[in-house]
Amino acid sequence: MTIALTKIVCATSLLSVSMTTVLAADDYSDHRVVLSYAEFINHPDSDEAGGITVYQKDNGNGQLAADFVFNDPRRASFNGGEAGVNFAVDYTSVSVDPDLTNQAHWMSESVYTWTNLNCSGANISETSHNGNKGIVERYFNTGVINSDWGADLTQVGFRSAADFSYFLANPNVLGVTFTLTWVDGEGNPTDIDNNGKTDVAFREIYYNDEYTWSDSDTAVPGTIDFPTVAIHEVGHGISAAHFGMIAVKNGALFAKPRAIMNAIYGGMLRDLTGRDKGSHCSNWAQWPNN
Repeated sequence: MTIALTKIVCATSLLSVSMTTVLAADDYSDHRVVLSYAEFINHPDSDEAGGITVYQKDNGNGQLAADFVFNDPRRASFNGGEAGVNFAVDYTSVSVDPDLTNQAHWMSESVYTWTNLNCSGANISETSHNGNKGIVERYFNTGVINSDWGADLTQVGFRSAADFSYFLANPNVLGVTFTLTWVDGEGNPTDIDNNGKTDVAFREIYYNDEYTWSDSDTAVPGTIDFPTVAIHEVGHGISAAHFGMIAVKNGALFAKPRAIMNAIYGGMLRDLTGRDKGSHCSNWAQWPNN
């Protein structure tokens, strides 16, 4: 079974509305999945010089405009019937970089880094990976999305530019999280729980194996710290947006305040900052009424 895939860009305003009960008996048979967003973290290389150029300012609440719906019957068809959110890891899609010795651990630990926060009401559990290749990976090759995803959030793993055309076209991207959302029969983004956010179908995370990676406890020169990037991408996977001012001063990119969810990689940072925790807690402490 395949589902035709349309690529759209959604801009959804956050509204103050009451929660609507989601009923499994409602007819969602004409709803389909579209690829809506690619949230990524960039390598900090830049050839800018002199003065300060501001690329991004933190003007929002640190939350993406799309989120999971609790007890969504459309997701339950593919995630094993989980009312909340689950995740899977493809432990076979790993890099052979010599300083990357515990990457399987970090693919799951990066999720728990967020969900272990005491403020969170989310129950995000791990489920077994179903062995299928990435949905988005196949989409770039075929133009369709197969209906065989097995989790709400999947750590697909490492891909080379030769294997994954997205990294070929975007060589500065270290890691990327794709959000696929639901639309109705007329192609309109759905919001069946009336929380002002587009309904997420599932998300997938990929890492660019064109870079040299490490998960050593101390920074290894010339490498990218995998746990830092994994925690960042999982943040997108559970609906955290970029924040912080990103600018160039005297030829160097910098972020202020420093946080996991900065849009650029700034070196090893494996602990959530106050700003990271605040945006996560303001969203997931309300679960299931995100």
